[in-house]
Amino acid sequence: MNTFYESFPQSDITKSERVLHTPSAFAKSSLFYMQEAGTLKSLKSHKCQRANLNSFLFIIVLSGKGILTVKDKTYALNTSDCVLIDCKQPYSHQSSEDDPWELMWVHFNGVHARSYYNLFVEQVPNFVFQTDTPTQFVSIIHKIMEAHNENNTLTELIISKLITDILTLCFTESKKMSEYSNHNISLKLSSIRSFIDENYQSKISLDQLAEQFYISKFHLAREFKAQYGVTIGNYILLQRINLAKKLLRFTDKSIEAIACECGIPDTSYFNKVFKKSENITASRYRKDWVQ
Repeated sequence: MNTFYESFPQSDITKSERVLHTPSAFAKSSLFYMQEAGTLKSLKSHKCQRANLNSFLFIIVLSGKGILTVKDKTYALNTSDCVLIDCKQPYSHQSSEDDPWELMWVHFNGVHARSYYNLFVEQVPNFVFQTDTPTQFVSIIHKIMEAHNENNTLTELIISKLITDILTLCFTESKKMSEYSNHNISLKLSSIRSFIDENYQSKISLDQLAEQFYISKFHLAREFKAQYGVTIGNYILLQRINLAKKLLRFTDKSIEAIACECGIPDTSYFNKVFKKSENITASRYRKDWVQ
């Protein structure tokens, strides 16, 4: 088993420490194995770029920020963001100029690495997730480096177990992020629906809602339909029709006045959408329902 430890001298660009490992035949055939692990503190912005590397890479951002590019897609990374990528794909990462990052990472591989990775990207298609317990990842990577430096007959077994621990955390932490994100979007959608309920008599557009509630209009349209089973446009229309039915039954206001009060100032259009909704005209509805 060929191993060595390498501490790179501080430069004006980075300060880093890393361990490199050449796995035994047994590790290659039976275990997860570490290829390289380390820490890096960027002193100024710099770019690392690779492609077609037979390795998988886990990164956690300890502080600062930067960008990750995989193939042609770019992702902004901030403190506590984690990344798991297949290094066969072209990728690069670059530290921010104004807030250089500090990273820890592990390059690894193994007989089951591809299967684990494929399962992970089904859960996290864009490779990036955030953790609220970064110390767990930091502790495991330190243990990998320590186990490497002890270099005894159990080293590769211990490192394999620790890599499994990192992968397990990748699954559990990304799932927590997804559940938290789903909870947040549910709360936001509830706020948006309440806003519509209070303001449907006024003009409301998808663009307006997206801007007011800080959400992509495409994401908003998709998630609102998924949560409430109706599009935003149809939900607004339903509130207006419901109000129109109340006013037709319990007031003597004209249909023109009711249309305006419901937020549909064009009487002709109001009559059209009312008939489409109720299968009868507004005037017929009033006649049928008024006692």
